[in-house]
Amino acid sequence: MATCRLASIGDQVIGIDRMLAMAAPALVQATFAWMDHQRARSQSAPPLPLVVALPSRSRPGFDARLEPHFLRALEARARVPIDHPRSQLVFGCRGGGVQAMEMAIERVRTGEVEAIAVGGVDSWFDPDALEWLDRELRLHSMENENGFIPGEGAAFLLVTSRHRAAALPRLAQLVGAGTALEPRPYGSEEPCTALGITAAVKRAVTAIGPRARRIGWTMTDVVNERHRVDEWMFVMARAHEAVVRDHVHEQPLLTTGDLGAASAGMMVAIAAARWQSLCAPADCVLLGLHSDGAERGALVVSEDPS
Repeated sequence: MATCRLASIGDQVIGIDRMLAMAAPALVQATFAWMDHQRARSQSAPPLPLVVALPSRSRPGFDARLEPHFLRALEARARVPIDHPRSQLVFGCRGGGVQAMEMAIERVRTGEVEAIAVGGVDSWFDPDALEWLDRELRLHSMENENGFIPGEGAAFLLVTSRHRAAALPRLAQLVGAGTALEPRPYGSEEPCTALGITAAVKRAVTAIGPRARRIGWTMTDVVNERHRVDEWMFVMARAHEAVVRDHVHEQPLLTTGDLGAASAGMMVAIAAARWQSLCAPADCVLLGLHSDGAERGALVVSEDPS
C-alpha cells in the first residue's frame, strides 16, 4: 500500500504514541514565541488553553486511549503547560479541524481567553485503518483512480487578538469560519448534494462582506475520490459569487497524502508560508474541508495586513 508517512517515526509506533510523536514538536513550534514572551513578562508562562482535532471515533483503528490520556501525555512530552479545564478535544476528522478553529476564534473574540492554541493531529498509518480502506476500495493505485493516499501529520496555530499579538510575529489573520453538517454524507443511500459544505462556505465568507467577491485563491482537501470532487463542484456552482472567476484552486493533500484532522491547520500553515515567501496567488484564501462523516467546514484566512 502506498502511504505518505514520516520516516522519523518507526513503523511499529501506532495509535496514541504515533500521534504524540507528531503533535509535540508542532505544538512547541506554534507556542514558542508566546511562551517566551510570557516568561519575559512574569518569569513563568501560564497554562495555555488548547483545542485539538483528532480522528473520528468511528474510524477503524481508533485508539480509545486518546480521549482520556492525550492532553496529559502531550503536555508531558511537549513541556508546554496546558490549561486542562479550558481545553478540548474534537473528534471530527477533516471537518473537525475547522470546528476546533471556530471554537478557538469565538473564545478569543468573547474575551474568555487571552490566547489559545488550536490544531490537529492524525495518522492513517494503522493496520486496521489501512485494511478498512483497502476493503472499501478507497486506496489510490494504478488500478483504482477513485481513491486517496493515506498520510499523517500535525499542525498547530496560536490564536490571539490583534492587540495581544502586537509583540509577536503575526503570520496570518483568521477572518471567518463556518461549520455545518452534511445531511447525506459519503455512504448515504441518497446522493449527496453538498448542502453541508455549501452552508459552511457561505457562513465563512459572510464575515468579510463585500470582500468575498475578491477571493482569488481556494485550497481544499479534495483528492481523487469522486464524491469529494463532486461536493466541491456543487459549492463552486452555488457560491460562485464568493470567488473570482479565474481563481486558483489548490489541492495540497494530493502531495502530502490525506492528513485527516490535521488538514485544516496544515492548510493555514501552508498559506502563511506562501505569504512569507511572497509566492501566494492572492492575499486571501478560502479553505474547504470535508470529513468522511457529516462534518463540513470552511475558513477564510488572509495575509496579516501589518
